Amino acid sequence: MTKKWLLILKKLLTYSLALLLLLGQAACSNKLSQAEKDLQKSQNAPAFVKISRKDLNIAIQTAPRHWRPDLPQTLAEKALIDQVYEGLVTLHNNRVRLQQAEKITPNQAATIWQIKLRDDLKWSDGSKLTAEDYRRSWLEHLNLAKQKPENARSVNGQTENLQSEAYRGFIIENAEAYSVGKAAASEVGIKVQGDSLIVKLTRPLANFPAWLSQSFFYPTKSTSDGKALYNGAYVLAEQSDKAIKLQGNSTYWDAINVWLKDINIAIIADEIQAYEAYHAGNLDFIGEPFYSIAKDRREAALRSAEKLIFPMARLGYIKLQNQAHKLFSVPEKRQALYALLDAPFQANVILQDNSEVWPERKTPTQVEREKAAQVLDKGLTETDLTELKEVETIGVAGPTILENRLLVASSKDWLNALKIRFRLQRQAKANSVPDFKYCTDIAPDGEMNSLLRLWDLKKTIKLDKAEAAIIWTDGDAKYDQAESINALWQNLASTNSILPLTSRNALLMVRPGLIGVSVDKTGKMLLSDLQWH
Repeated sequence: MTKKWLLILKKLLTYSLALLLLLGQAACSNKLSQAEKDLQKSQNAPAFVKISRKDLNIAIQTAPRHWRPDLPQTLAEKALIDQVYEGLVTLHNNRVRLQQAEKITPNQAATIWQIKLRDDLKWSDGSKLTAEDYRRSWLEHLNLAKQKPENARSVNGQTENLQSEAYRGFIIENAEAYSVGKAAASEVGIKVQGDSLIVKLTRPLANFPAWLSQSFFYPTKSTSDGKALYNGAYVLAEQSDKAIKLQGNSTYWDAINVWLKDINIAIIADEIQAYEAYHAGNLDFIGEPFYSIAKDRREAALRSAEKLIFPMARLGYIKLQNQAHKLFSVPEKRQALYALLDAPFQANVILQDNSEVWPERKTPTQVEREKAAQVLDKGLTETDLTELKEVETIGVAGPTILENRLLVASSKDWLNALKIRFRLQRQAKANSVPDFKYCTDIAPDGEMNSLLRLWDLKKTIKLDKAEAAIIWTDGDAKYDQAESINALWQNLASTNSILPLTSRNALLMVRPGLIGVSVDKTGKMLLSDLQWH
């Protein structure tokens, strides 16, 4: 055989082997789902590498009291609701990411917003989701006059009435009047124009799209027999006293990119047990927003290579509730209590998760402590001092050991200045109002200063016209108000019985191989963004 023919034969064998290899790879790829193919394409991975898992195992501490976006929610309840419902936008890397909205356009004054919806939106029963569904939902969420308070089981086994979060929508024209029956639905600044919502606001709000990321603005709908329909990446498949199961929503507009199809959520009341369940391999991650890592395991978690920390616009603060209390009834004494709080100690020693003092201040000096103690002592009679030592001042910390530790630290700061008899509780007793409590609130749009706006709408704080003008200054002009806004924060104790302490970041421990884990500034984690690698 000539040399020429040997070369031709060698080329034929090479081409044949290449063809067989391509056919083999194609056969493997045909067995994969479209989502797996897309994932491989995005990662430039070989077509024969398969995704190993499509499930996720996590935990929450207590069963959710409800699944309604328009009612008050704990951070964990909000985390669950965020999986089965979806709004027009979400926050991603501190920027607005469009979800059910295709385009959002303001007028020049940022008082009228046109929101065009995607054309492929559906409810979980397959019916089309429209702009009218959004309008109807928002009006239902706003309508306090017709709503019946939902009787729900609270964390401590007691029952409570949960009122609507309607105030979150009061930025919309005539929404507040409509909520109490003083305006008709047609007068509210929510109109439908084809596949778009036209929303008119009471004042300019340049970051209105970020404001819309709140769960209050999710659309809701029920079947004729009262069964909830969902529009998020998942649907509620099962729920018992011990577990919850979410399944992928096949009608979700972006279902092809939802990698995890089965979410198994264990309800584990004991914080230590939940932490150990993670280390035993029974949970794929533990941490906020679903579960707060136990105080006794927090230091170990902070040292772990598996930890993740995400900054949140969540404020931890003390609310003084008993205005008849000897120390809480006088503005100067409330401000002295605030001055005594060592917020840097709470941020740097107790939390240790990059949480920041808010508003910024330093550990009080000995001179400052003595000055504050004199203010507290001023005007108190011997009878008053005896009463403070003998009659318990009740404080409520919240559901977690960590929050109890934060309130203990605050109480010690006060005790060092004036002898007070404290009794701290994890939960308030039924039909009783504690003298003070530790609270957390999340800024509606990821900016901490927006909490002042939210509290103004809710009437949590009382502001004069000048103060209201400061917090609602919009656009670039708001940066000129930074000093005035800081002064408002620093004086909230004397003016509104609120003692701000620190931001509260999210701490998690995540199983190696689980990628896409992220918590935005408002505490939202979308499980639909997660995948196993």
